[in-house]
This record gives sequence, C-alpha cells and structure tokens, in this order.
Amino acid sequence: MTKFGELKIKILHNLTEAYIIGDKKRVKELLTILKENNDFRELYLFYEEIEKINLDDKEVAKVYVENVEKLLKEKTKKVSKYCKLIDKKLNGENLTEVEVYKILDLLIEEDTLKNIDKKVLGRQKLVEFLTTKKDLVESTNEYTNNEHLLQFVLAEKFNNDFEKMLSEDEKTELSKILSMTTEDLVDGFNTLKEEVRSTLDDMVIVEADTGLKEKLRTTLTETGKMKVTKYNYYKLQQLKNGL
Repeated sequence: MTKFGELKIKILHNLTEAYIIGDKKRVKELLTILKENNDFRELYLFYEEIEKINLDDKEVAKVYVENVEKLLKEKTKKVSKYCKLIDKKLNGENLTEVEVYKILDLLIEEDTLKNIDKKVLGRQKLVEFLTTKKDLVESTNEYTNNEHLLQFVLAEKFNNDFEKMLSEDEKTELSKILSMTTEDLVDGFNTLKEEVRSTLDDMVIVEADTGLKEKLRTTLTETGKMKVTKYNYYKLQQLKNGL
C-alpha cells in the first residue's frame, strides 16, 4: 500500500492537475476525499501542520516524537482501508518526496529487527526537524509551492462549493500562478514585490492616522522579508488588489 505521506503528495498532485485544466468535477471529487473521513482528514492535516512546528527544547521534542509515533500508528490503522480505496483513484508516479513525510511514514511502520536502526535514526531526524527554526514559507520546491497555495485557496475550504469559492478572474489568476515556470515566477515576483512596496511607502507618507500608519509599516516590513514562492506571489497579488 502507498504510504500516507506519498498518498498526501499524490492527492495534491492530482488536485493541481485538475485545477489547472479546469476539471471542476475532479476538483470536487478530490476535496470530498479530504473531508468525508474524519480520521483521514485529521491525519492529512497533521502531516500538513507538522511542517510548521517549532519546538525550542530538544527534550520536549523527544517526548513529542515518542507520543506522536504511537498516535500515528493508531490513526493509520483506522484509515488503512480508506487509503487503499483512495490510492486507486489517483494517478502520479515518481513524485517529489518531502523529507519529513518520509520520516513520519517510517515511524508508522511496525518495529522489526530489520528496520529498528532506521527508525532510531528517523526519530533523531524528526527531533532535529522540530527544533530547527523555520520560515513560514520559503521553499522553492515545486510540490511545496503548489501545496501551500492550493491548501490556502482550496483545501482549507473543505465545506464550500467549488463554484462559489472563487470568481472567474480569481480562478484564472490562480491557474496562471500554478503553471508558472521558475524563471517567470522569480521575475514576476520581484516586479510585483517592488510595486506593492512602492505603494505601501507612498501610503505611509500620506497617512495621518497613527494606528493605520503603524500597520502599514508592519506590512511593509513583512513584505520585504517575503521569499520567492507561488504562495507568496498569490499573497502579494491579493495585497496589491486590496491597496
């Protein structure tokens, strides 16, 4: 059976493909997969959220790993049949791997004499991952770029009707961003970032309200720290449209 981390990547790969070609029926089908089984949804969202977790204390991280390993084993047993059914509906081979998913998938395996050394190393790697400070989004990995963008725009709206989620202009813009090459993304992002920062600079100068001026300065600072990703491109585009 496909491991859970691999299955999660395949779902987002299929969701990206369906969205880009405008297959609304397929998008709805995939979003339904994400919401109709509560245990599966909880596990799916855990894999998503662990990428953002920061723990300052290594001993706390070790306890966390020990406890989460037990819970993951229990949860994956509950969803094993559902995962097999889902896997048959998905396409995609040799997709980009996500290191932390590989670690989680390894820890979910039952302990044996053949894998115990790998699992000990996996636990150490997960502790290191959890205690390593992370930026919110700065990956240049194509899968992660599309993952964050689609999660933000689509998958967080599990209970919405796809037809009502986005306007036609928004759908067109999202499809454009998802299909950008790295070169187009870098060029477009830098241009858009300068446009937004220039507008914010002008607004700070003319704004009389002290509270709003401070908010504009904070936004300007946060914008300056943004890395080149499709997710951040989308956020900048939304910010520009709202200025």
